[in-house]
Amino acid sequence: MNGEKITTLALLAWRNVWRNKRRSLVVISSIAFGIFAMIISMGIMNGFNVQMVENTIGVSLGHISIHRKGWQDDMKLKLHFSPSPTLIARLKSHPEIHGFSPKIKTEGIIRSSVTSRQVMIIGIDSYLERNASAIHDYTSREKGSRFFTTSDYDSIIISKEIAEKLDLMPGDKAVLMLQDKKRQIHGAGLKVVGLYQTPIDAFDKFSVFVPLKKIQELSLLGRGISQIVVKIKNGRNAERIKKSLLSAIDDPSLEILTWKEMDPSLVRAIRLFDQMMYIFFGIIFITVVFSVANTLIMAIMERFHEIGVMKSIGTRPAWIFSIIVMEASFLGAVGLLSGTAGGLLLTLMLSHTGIDFSFYMESIRSWGTGSVIYPTVKLLDMIVAAVIVLITTFLAALYPAIKAARIKPLEALHYV
Repeated sequence: MNGEKITTLALLAWRNVWRNKRRSLVVISSIAFGIFAMIISMGIMNGFNVQMVENTIGVSLGHISIHRKGWQDDMKLKLHFSPSPTLIARLKSHPEIHGFSPKIKTEGIIRSSVTSRQVMIIGIDSYLERNASAIHDYTSREKGSRFFTTSDYDSIIISKEIAEKLDLMPGDKAVLMLQDKKRQIHGAGLKVVGLYQTPIDAFDKFSVFVPLKKIQELSLLGRGISQIVVKIKNGRNAERIKKSLLSAIDDPSLEILTWKEMDPSLVRAIRLFDQMMYIFFGIIFITVVFSVANTLIMAIMERFHEIGVMKSIGTRPAWIFSIIVMEASFLGAVGLLSGTAGGLLLTLMLSHTGIDFSFYMESIRSWGTGSVIYPTVKLLDMIVAAVIVLITTFLAALYPAIKAARIKPLEALHYV
């Protein structure tokens, strides 16, 4: 077909759409609502995934971890190491590293005058930790609570949940007990200087923080540490930065893992949520197919006589087929644009204000996302949604278009 014929067919198709305004509006509304719902749902899911990953990385994992081989599966003090000056210098000079922090992690028991609780004791450097994790930001500044200073030694920071269970407040004393590297029990009375609360419920239930030097003394590790947690400026570059750090490792017993390797269950959870999006795509597919097909079939039945006249005066079946397909394309395009505009506008607003799920707080915290979700939409998601709608609209129009193209002029002229 030349340009003039295509223009003529498009005008005819648009005339038919306009003549059936009420029915066309129903189809456009169905498609627009489906796209609108899909964009909002994708935005919430994407925001959920992003916050879950960022919170987990910021609170516990870091983007990269350097430790002895096997430590990730068995966090024992015997698997400690002393970082070489070469490694420390490389971490300090790397332009893509935001911060790093040496840590000691070991299991222990915290006791108060009321009860006791098994916890994961995390020894941190109060200065370096500020650039390597978000614990500093999650530590409360109310009622005397604060983060560690460089002069803190016999101090401890606990979560608000542990404080409630043990009936402790900032300024109170708690007893911390742990095994040293020789498997001897050591205990120390520590002053509670701060309370924290992160978006990750499982972390808050069992984690306490103690100055690194105090844990090194109690565990008899000297200058030894369990791991070095590295935070990078762009998390997408974790694998590449990991490879660049390998050259600074002069101890064959050490290994470097990215957050994906440290927590494969988190990666599986992200994939699960991504797969759930296919359900929404399927809903849109079904909505578009039935809405478009039903409208076009009804339109053909109403124009049965008209189509017969067109064929009797020499209109080719291919032209009639094209008109019907173009009608469907117009309906799909207008519905797509309307739904996309509304969905993007609302998503943009919610990305700044957030959606408060505090009424569902406990379940949300178990996933580590926080109580407020900030939706975000990816360009790839928008492209996929647009392609699915347009392809689905075309497929939904095939049967009505073929049916219209096969109408026999004689039957149509006598149709009442």
